[in-house]
Amino acid sequence: IGAANRMNPTLPVYDEKGIHGYYTWYSPNGSVNTMAIMNPVALLYEKTDKSHANRFIGNAQFDYKIHGFEDLRVNLNLGIDYASSGGFTESPIGSEQSYHDTKQSGSGYHSDYSYKRIDKTLEAYIAYNKDINNHHVDAMAGYSWQHFYNESASYSYKLTDQSALSDKLNPKGELFLVSFFGRVNYSYDNRYMITATLRRDGTSRFQNNKWGLFPSVALGWNIANEGFLKDNDVLTTLKLRASWGQTGQQGVGGYYDSQAKYYKNLLGSYYIFGGQIVNPLTALGYNADLKWETTTTWNVGLDFGFFEDRITMGLDAYMRETTDLLNYIPVPALGNLTNYLNTNIGSLVNKGIEFEINAMAVDTKNFTWSIGANVAYNNTKITKLTASANDKTGVETGGISGGVGNNIQMHQVGFPPSAFYVYEQVYDAEGHPIEGEYVDRDGNGVINNDDRYFYHKPAADVTMGLNTTLTYKNWTLAASGHGSIGNWVYNNVASDGEMIADCWTNNFNSNRLNSAAWSNFKQACYLSDYYVRDGSFFKIDNITLGYTFPQLFKSAKLDRAMGLNIFATVQNVATFTKYDGLDPEVYSGIDNNLYPRPRTYVLGVKFNF
Repeated sequence: IGAANRMNPTLPVYDEKGIHGYYTWYSPNGSVNTMAIMNPVALLYEKTDKSHANRFIGNAQFDYKIHGFEDLRVNLNLGIDYASSGGFTESPIGSEQSYHDTKQSGSGYHSDYSYKRIDKTLEAYIAYNKDINNHHVDAMAGYSWQHFYNESASYSYKLTDQSALSDKLNPKGELFLVSFFGRVNYSYDNRYMITATLRRDGTSRFQNNKWGLFPSVALGWNIANEGFLKDNDVLTTLKLRASWGQTGQQGVGGYYDSQAKYYKNLLGSYYIFGGQIVNPLTALGYNADLKWETTTTWNVGLDFGFFEDRITMGLDAYMRETTDLLNYIPVPALGNLTNYLNTNIGSLVNKGIEFEINAMAVDTKNFTWSIGANVAYNNTKITKLTASANDKTGVETGGISGGVGNNIQMHQVGFPPSAFYVYEQVYDAEGHPIEGEYVDRDGNGVINNDDRYFYHKPAADVTMGLNTTLTYKNWTLAASGHGSIGNWVYNNVASDGEMIADCWTNNFNSNRLNSAAWSNFKQACYLSDYYVRDGSFFKIDNITLGYTFPQLFKSAKLDRAMGLNIFATVQNVATFTKYDGLDPEVYSGIDNNLYPRPRTYVLGVKFNF
């Protein structure tokens, strides 16, 4: 995709003078120009990529009510997910991409690979359910065991002489998760409710801090069932909810990031000892003190229902505090082949309000119309950072294409996670950005890294959803959409594709965006806030039209009929946004050669016997 974006579109795809009949850039000395953008069609067709995949998913559940004590039952759930795949990739001798790889230098390559994954689950619990007069008790205690195993193998070699291009790798990994959990539900007269849960989770991913304890409690008051509201004809549902709880997160990096590991270099690094070739072992970075990331949530909510719940509403306010955040951050290099480690770096606070409403707007014999909507406001701030953070900047993140080691985002106390950290662009009278001109924010007369500032964030302030369904006799029309306000996107396609100097460089020319005529940047300005764009949007996700034949092929003898429904659906219908890139819905906040979401058309038939 990157080559297709940057290849000069006025050049031909095919050329008899090029490699294997494809247009190719050459250097003045006649050799292949390895600095040039490669022909994207040659990249596709000059590569054989064949693979196979197999998968088996199995599950068995056993549930037994104890004879003579039917309020007590035992449940056992067993599951397995097995997947294997393998294949090879090959690029022919003398292909353009083979010349662009310094290890190949035109030799061509062949790469074999294989992969296997086995996930196993065992979950057992005992549950007790009892009603005594107006009291209801539901209690459960259980145990869960999960095992995740994977292994892979890969090896590449030249086609010309079978010499190795890479180490023969056969990495393996396994992860165990073990949990003990319990829950108690109690309600009185369907008016007052309490739920308490407790989990103790263990992971083999952490060396010194394997276990985490996560409790929660929730309270509910069904106000509509109180005597003073029981006979109310307007307000049919009114429920007040409040909860507090903790959850754990251990999914970070690989399986062994908290344990000592060593790398054996089989290519290019060795020494002779006693007449034998010895490949040295290099210690890799690890963090033995990794521990569970913990999120504590406080929530209060109110549910309404009017006119026999023809209109229902829900309002929730919450605050989440996440401590011991797991993140991959830069660390001082200590000769361990890495400048980054997974570590617990700090905490953040997340606050928000959510509201939803559903209504049956029209409900007649032949025509109904229901509509639902939800909207949420969210605000997140980092409250603590450790490790490589400092008071002025924090922890860099958000790597971008262009330059070497450029990061466009930063984690910093008092700001949202991954906030954009950029220079403030200066513009001329006509609104054109002035190349290399930035606001001297600290006023010292020098533009340097101290003049960068935090400017917007990828996460939206407001998210929303909308759905509606109309039925007329046997016809049904349904549509849904979602949107966000306040999400910002760094247009890396533009920042890396507007530099006019790249129109002709290293004896080849490349495609530039039309917008380059407006910015007129001779050299790249990767860290300018000019490329941080408003990504607010609303999308129509689905539209479905269907017709149902309810009494098709009716049989009076069997008193049954076959139902038939035919429908047509369009997915990814339309996007409304001011964002000038391909798609404003970029969760990381960095738009860089995103593969476009397709518009899909579906025709379907459903039978009901």
